[in-house]
Amino acid sequence: MSLIIKNKIAQLKKGYPTVSDKYNVQGGIYVGESKDALHFGDLVFTSGTTGHYVTFEDAEEDAKLAGICLATNVKLANRYPGDSNAKVETLKGEAFNLLVRGFVAVAIADATTAYTTAKAAYELVIKDKTKTAEEKKQAKATFETAKAKAIASAAVEGAPVYLVDGELKTTGADDQELKDVYFMGVAEIIDDEVLAEINYKM
Repeated sequence: MSLIIKNKIAQLKKGYPTVSDKYNVQGGIYVGESKDALHFGDLVFTSGTTGHYVTFEDAEEDAKLAGICLATNVKLANRYPGDSNAKVETLKGEAFNLLVRGFVAVAIADATTAYTTAKAAYELVIKDKTKTAEEKKQAKATFETAKAKAIASAAVEGAPVYLVDGELKTTGADDQELKDVYFMGVAEIIDDEVLAEINYKM
């Protein structure tokens, strides 16, 4: 229990449903050109062929967001005999599970940028041998504040989710707001990305 109490176990995992019996999927085939592979949690868009999907980089101007590449526990990394650092990928021409409705953990672009920018600035101070202990202490405090703000920005329950240049964000123009898609109030940083639980509806 102490591991959970001390937040040692992540609540969210990118591309995975957060409520096991509250999501709908349909099959899709990845046909993108710009990216060699699709990863769990990636946004996919319509192509000119029904059932075939691409990432934002290959989407036509009139393409629509189709859904999210949903994680599955039955697909292995494409390296043999296995690499613990290898990501599970959906290669071009392969089928994948497309989330069209449900609760899922996704990366939030603007919150992630805020966090990584603050982290980079903090690391520069820490590595600078000319900085005093007090200056490093202050830099850490500034970083922790920025980190908390980044997480909080993606953890406002009921707040709308925006699709901006192919990425999910906490802010955007009115016409970039995804209708009936909103934050569920849970966010955390995993592998230098701010992940948030959202209620997604196609």
